[in-house]
Amino acid sequence: MKRGYIALSSVLIIAFLVLTIGISVSYLAVSETQVSLGQLRKEEATDYVESCVEDAMLRLNENNSIPTSITLPQGICIITINSHVGNNWSFTSVGTLQNHKKTTWVQATRGVYITVSDWKEVQ
Repeated sequence: MKRGYIALSSVLIIAFLVLTIGISVSYLAVSETQVSLGQLRKEEATDYVESCVEDAMLRLNENNSIPTSITLPQGICIITINSHVGNNWSFTSVGTLQNHKKTTWVQATRGVYITVSDWKEVQ
């Protein structure tokens, strides 16, 4: 009779340990997936804002002006002209994509072509 209790106790302890390890591994996998998805969303937001900057520079090249907002399929970016002296432009593009806000500051010169002298992601 005593051997039955020892065997049953051993099986229950081993089952508990396996279950605990399995749950821990599952939580780690879910956490890792969330981190990866967050990183992917940040990269998508960066691409989105960079698309807005490129569109702004295209309009600067074609029209010698930059609009205050640019509409893309993903949403609307807000463009702020920081300075405009002669052919030298400085502007900031702000966009939010899936709750990830990104800001990019650009300094460019409009000549025959647009020449970018500085391009920074602002925190």
